[in-house]
Order: sequence, then C-alpha cells, then structure tokens
Amino acid sequence: MLGLGIDRGESTPRALDRELPKTSALARPRVSWEKEGLRMKFSVICLGLAVALGACSAKDQPADPYATVAGFCEGWAKVACNSTVVKNCAGVDTQTDELTQGCIASQATFCEGLIPTAGYSSEQASVCLAAVRSAYADGKLSAADIAIVRHRGEPCNHLIKGPQDKDGDCTTDDDCDTLKNYVCVLKGSAGSCEIPTVVDNGDSCKALDAACKDGHYCDTGSHCVQSSDVGDACTDTYECLSGLDCDADTQKCAERVDPAKCMADGDCVSGVCDIASGASTGKCVSQITLTQTDSLCGDLAK
Repeated sequence: MLGLGIDRGESTPRALDRELPKTSALARPRVSWEKEGLRMKFSVICLGLAVALGACSAKDQPADPYATVAGFCEGWAKVACNSTVVKNCAGVDTQTDELTQGCIASQATFCEGLIPTAGYSSEQASVCLAAVRSAYADGKLSAADIAIVRHRGEPCNHLIKGPQDKDGDCTTDDDCDTLKNYVCVLKGSAGSCEIPTVVDNGDSCKALDAACKDGHYCDTGSHCVQSSDVGDACTDTYECLSGLDCDADTQKCAERVDPAKCMADGDCVSGVCDIASGASTGKCVSQITLTQTDSLCGDLAK
C-alpha cells in the first residue's frame, strides 16, 4: 500500500498528512521537461560516441595476413627466401631485390600447390612458418628439413581442419582435425585420428593413440619393434624401413629403386633424393646444399 487516504466526498486520492521519507517516489523533486530532454540528448550522444569508438577499435585491428592459403604462402615464401638461399640458388655473391622477389614468387607458387584450400586454417600458421624459416636458414636441407618444407611434415601438418575427430578413420593427417593436434596414427594400413603418445621399442602399441618411434612399427602382437632392413623377412611393406618395399616374391625388404637413381624422397631410406636441375633421377643423400644446379632451386629462383 502507498499510504493514501480517500475521503468519501473526494474522487481522487490525497497523500496522508505526514512527511514522506526522502526515498519515497512521491518525495522526488519534479524535473522540468527541458532538463529531462537535455539528459536524454546527452545519453544519446554518449551512446553514439561509444558505438563509433567501438567501430574504430574493430577497424584498427590488423587483418590476419595468413587467413587465406595465398596469404600464408606469401609468408612462407618470404621466410624461405633469405639472403643465403637467394644467392645460392641464383649462383651470385650479392642479393638483389629482383632476385629476392623472383624467389618469393616461385616459392609461393610451390607452396600453393602443397597446401590444400579445403579446411585450411591459419590457427597454427605461425608455428609452421617459424619451422620453415629455421629449415632454410643456412641454405642446407637435412632429412628433417626436407620433411617440413617439401612434404609439410611436423609442425606444418597442423594447418587443416579435416573431417575426422578423435578415433576417426584416416589414411593421412589431413583426414583429421589437425587444428586440435590430431594426426593419423597408422597401425599397418589402418589409421585413426589421435594425439599420439610415443612408446618405446618393445612396449605395447595396442592403444589407438600409441605411436612407435621412427624406425619402428607396431607388429601383429601390438608391440613396437624395429623396422626391417634390406634382406630382412617381411610380410608387408609397413614392416620395412622407410624407402624400402616388401618384395612379394622373396618376402624380404628390398630397395624400392637403385639409391643412385631415385626419383622421389620416398625412394630413399634417408628420406632425401637429390636431383640435379633438368634431370629425372638423382641419388639418395643425407643432406642437400642448395646450389644453382639443384632442382630444388627451381622453386627458389626467378
């Protein structure tokens, strides 16, 4: 109740004959329409300024330079085309802007052929680019460097949001949501998308996320064992060292091709096939030093 009284002869209520507390709504002083209007105008102006400042703040935020594959590949090319790489691949002693821009254009084109557009995300792009920069830093490419810059190996295999989540079937990393760090953990010819847990030789690899170390595989008894070398018995190629095949006739691991006539990195146990510019075959090596006569410089020079 508001404490109002009504006389029988009155048609409208009147306040009781007592002083209302200052907190009562009826005790509030009246505000003129002019003052109320000014307050409303001031509020509208403040609101407009807040919206405008918010919009300006959003506009001031720099756009993601790696949001697209093209943008990412431009960044890739720029970190790959350092002074040493440019000079080595051009066969000169002095780096010029023309040579650098030619290297960037060629390497960006190569990169765009390496990165799928479907599912691409820049979420982990910076980590990959740091690895690319490091790989090319001295103009020499080891097997680990080759895996990164030519085959999108770790950490550059985390750029695609594939269709499969945890425990999903896969044959390649891109089948998995690599943005969540899932990769395809293979057991024989079958794989599942997992965050791998590396286990030692002899330990169980039965768990879906258990991954054997390089140079080992998960055998039929679900234990990590050493991969077979040339001449060792085998029943399937996955039992052999990388670069070897299980010969169907002899049931032994054998070289895929003559190491002096490789055509791809996968032909070599070392993981590196060095092919001269203009040649169709090369030789298996442990490292490539970039020079004007090396085929890799075709993607690093004008």
